[in-house]
Amino acid sequence: MGEAIARALQQAGCLQPEGDWYVGRPVMITQNDHGLGLYNGDIGLTAFDGQRLRVWFQLPDGRVHGFLPSRLPPHESALAMTVHKSQGSEFDHSLLVLPDAPLPVLTRELLYTGITRARRRLSLFAPRPLLMQTLSRLTERASGLPQALAEGV
Repeated sequence: MGEAIARALQQAGCLQPEGDWYVGRPVMITQNDHGLGLYNGDIGLTAFDGQRLRVWFQLPDGRVHGFLPSRLPPHESALAMTVHKSQGSEFDHSLLVLPDAPLPVLTRELLYTGITRARRRLSLFAPRPLLMQTLSRLTERASGLPQALAEGV
């Protein structure tokens, strides 16, 4: 999703990268790297250190550390992310955009999760009928666990 948004921004003239790495590229780690202290979901921002590009992350101890892009564990651009990928993250201002048409994943629980990613401010864009439908739809579990427990399996 991030790469598609980057392409659209580039075509609109809002982003002018010179290759895969550019100042301002937000990056989300997708696989833990205990040696570097970077973990799935960590978000960094690409900037110059005075000589070359680095991706800067705030570490758990509060320090900010820059890593060479070539040293990063698996990652992706984080211009946008799904509600699922945002779990565990909080942002001062979050933008939550729902699609124009109903989807099975649009449930009250998903909406709640998306809303709670915002610390201070949320901007929500959704057609009113779809929003009302999402609020009334609960997640349906299909694990079969209640039936298995009732049968004593």
